[in-house]
Amino acid sequence: MKPEPKKLKELDDKTTNYKVKVKVIHKASPQQSPNKKRFQRLILKDEEGYTMKATLFEKDIERYEEALKRNGEYEISNAAIAPTPAQHASHPSEYQMTINSRARISPLITDFSILEPQYRSIAAIPRAMSEGDDLIDVLGVLLYVDDMKIINQANIREIHITDPSYDRSLMVSVWNDLARNDSELIKTWSPSNVVIGFTALRSTTIKGFSMASTMSSEIIKHPQGTKAETLRTWYVILSV
Repeated sequence: MKPEPKKLKELDDKTTNYKVKVKVIHKASPQQSPNKKRFQRLILKDEEGYTMKATLFEKDIERYEEALKRNGEYEISNAAIAPTPAQHASHPSEYQMTINSRARISPLITDFSILEPQYRSIAAIPRAMSEGDDLIDVLGVLLYVDDMKIINQANIREIHITDPSYDRSLMVSVWNDLARNDSELIKTWSPSNVVIGFTALRSTTIKGFSMASTMSSEIIKHPQGTKAETLRTWYVILSV
């Protein structure tokens, strides 16, 4: 029997023999639980805008590394569905997906360029975002990097950028590993390394309009492409 097409809102722990079309809007780095079990979190969104959390464990993280990419669109069939534990649920009666060898995943896109960072100008970034919104990739000229701070036992560092669409600096708050490792390296850059990219950011209202890293975020230290070259040229002209 062929899998029956479903929407995310229709899936629960009694659903079997189904398939659903989704976009991966969030893909976190692998983590380790207190009991030493490795896991990786994803958030999926369907064409109606409904979202569902998904998790991979242990060897399945590597198994599906290339098969599931942020911004990729896929048909997923017969992955296990279970109630979300109350401490992790966003609302009552929430369900989550576990992706393992039982699941079947087929890509729905042929233009794989959408899996590359989709940089927006600062002026085009929405000032308010809901939980199901796509995360934002931003490219900018690096202005300066603040010293690292510790807030609620988490490391945070603020990086300031700008671009031709914005007449002031944009603060990007990065957390934990991004604040400790990547940002420390950025502070040592020479003046020639002026363009920097960020992926999977969320807009916030902290200290006015700003951006903050998420579990999916990466810092692109040497971004390539037309937009990056245009920014480098703009900076050179501005500096003359």
